[in-house]
Amino acid sequence: MRRLAITFVVLATAFTLGCDRERKHEFLTEIGVGDGTPERLPGIYAAVARGDLDELARVGQWLQRSAQGLELATATVIERMGAVDNDVVLPLVDIDPGGGSGQVVFIRWPGGKTSGKPLLIENAERWVLVAMTLAPDRVIDVELLHGEVPKGSVEERRIGALLVAATELQRNAPGAAYFTIDRFQAEPTGNKRKPQRIATVVYALAQDPAGPDYELAADEPRKPKRKKRPELPALVRGVEIHARGLFDADPVIVALPDPHPLTVARAMHLGRTLQVQAQSGTYEIAVTGLVSRMTPVP
Repeated sequence: MRRLAITFVVLATAFTLGCDRERKHEFLTEIGVGDGTPERLPGIYAAVARGDLDELARVGQWLQRSAQGLELATATVIERMGAVDNDVVLPLVDIDPGGGSGQVVFIRWPGGKTSGKPLLIENAERWVLVAMTLAPDRVIDVELLHGEVPKGSVEERRIGALLVAATELQRNAPGAAYFTIDRFQAEPTGNKRKPQRIATVVYALAQDPAGPDYELAADEPRKPKRKKRPELPALVRGVEIHARGLFDADPVIVALPDPHPLTVARAMHLGRTLQVQAQSGTYEIAVTGLVSRMTPVP
């Protein structure tokens, strides 16, 4: 079966992608969440706090369910509408925390693969909506969409972040295909004038079980000048969570303070229990996504 072309292409336009390498792991541990959360943004989260194994498991399970939802929605679109050859297609996935239902909105750039032009948000089209009820019974509904992405919308913001993440992924892992799941996350900036930002965090789970897997984050969108096209946000973080082939070892050794939600998703995706060695100790991640500590807390 031919695959729908879920985009992770290198953009033809060059962008400055900033990533603070010295502080990259700080955001993968506990962070403070202050007030001033902007309105209209649904579901703003905090990073998983250090030692919170229950939340680590919940986020990892949600990532795995989201990847399964993406896979199911993509297969449904191919089955009902045929494969896409020349268009660039970008999925926006939303699966509820319990995994019982969700939806995937497919955004596309007609002829984007062969045009030789950069992918601009204002040229994107809302193409297909796949709504899914996954439990207790599976029900899938496909609806054709029309029109451009509304300016200033949450969809526009997510698309910009995913495009920036795609460029970084292709730079680090050329040709790799990913399940990408995004969510809004409050995190500190280290800037006294603006101590907090609402970043769009992109979790990239490689479709190849060997990886590599990444966590990336895009800054809040830049406000375009009047009548100007929307600008892509800056990349503020791009961290390789699992190197290629990492899961061939036993135990799996991650260079992070704790296991990552992507580690949980990977265990579930592989369908086997993992022993994981992090900086804080050794953990067991069950095929169900549950996480337990095997060594005493120091």
